[in-house]
Amino acid sequence: MFEYFRDNYPWSMAVVTSLDMGGIMSEIDDACGPLRDLAPGEPEQAIAAWVERWAALAARVRSAAEADERAGHAVSAREKSLRSALYLLVAERQASPGDPRKLGLYREALDAFRLGVAGSAVEFADVPYEGGTLPALFVPAHEDGPAPCIVHLNGLDTMKEMAYLRMANAYASRGIACLLLDQPGSGGALRLNGLPAVVEVERPVGACVDYLQARGDVDPSRIGVQGVSMGGYSAPRAAAFEPRLACCAVLGAFYDFLEVSRMAAQRGRDYANAVSDMPGQLMWVSGTSTVGEAVQFFSKFTLAQVAERITCPLLVVHGGRDRQIPPDHGQKTYDAAKNAARRDLVLIDDENGGVEHCSNDNLPRGRAILCDWVADVLQAGRDER
Repeated sequence: MFEYFRDNYPWSMAVVTSLDMGGIMSEIDDACGPLRDLAPGEPEQAIAAWVERWAALAARVRSAAEADERAGHAVSAREKSLRSALYLLVAERQASPGDPRKLGLYREALDAFRLGVAGSAVEFADVPYEGGTLPALFVPAHEDGPAPCIVHLNGLDTMKEMAYLRMANAYASRGIACLLLDQPGSGGALRLNGLPAVVEVERPVGACVDYLQARGDVDPSRIGVQGVSMGGYSAPRAAAFEPRLACCAVLGAFYDFLEVSRMAAQRGRDYANAVSDMPGQLMWVSGTSTVGEAVQFFSKFTLAQVAERITCPLLVVHGGRDRQIPPDHGQKTYDAAKNAARRDLVLIDDENGGVEHCSNDNLPRGRAILCDWVADVLQAGRDER
């Protein structure tokens, strides 16, 4: 993987994923160059500097978007607004949950994102859920008639807007609609609605199926679920208990939280955390007050005695050199799903890339494997349609 920061894995991963989501290398280098000396240093100071640099970059790009808007160049303005939203999300994601700037950065990112997708087919949806709603983005397929649809679940530290930049067009161009969900514990469900994560992910996913089956542009018999990273637990869990799902696909398996926790404890500072303040992230997402309580909550995130309940087709894609989640989590998920109508395991481990966590070192490769499989299983239209 391209590592901009040789001694800071979460920051390097953020740079790589930003490039995959439409970031510009020269802009990112302007923001990150002064951070190199801080990367291995005192965490609080380093995180504060990260937030400041990326937020300043976002402001600069947003200013350029506003100039385009004044000049009547709407397309250019939207492109820059979307990039500004990306940079704000990158700043917010690494900020500690207790950082007073965090919510403001997120709201600013949402505003920029709305400007960036204005005029496109994206629909901002509120999925009814247990007396409230869950924020989601619905992106229709690039074809007429009721289409198959995939429900996309976030990981521990991602949001639906990031999923849009990474996955939406790949699905839509294959004739698959997608509902990009901020499930409890992620995105706006956590930040705006105050909903922590739930073990029983089939509850929000079931609400999504209810919502999609009521739409005229979705085929109610061809609704699947996909997850990334910790979504590698969430999606199979949902498929195990929600019989209306027609398939399940994961990009980055996550079989058992305690296994990952023990490995992280053994490696200490050498473990590849996704965000700079992982203890804070775990407590925030789970709605707990101590790390011990968070670990106790997440210990229930296991597919043991769960994956065997999956009966729909299942795909597991995992990087063979994943430094966050051991590659054997892919094999364990596959082996446990012994009652799936079809099951496929793709372990990527060669010189062509896609070998890191969720194939972030070569996302197009892992993404193509995943989306092509979903298109085949859900009998979606092809790219040439």
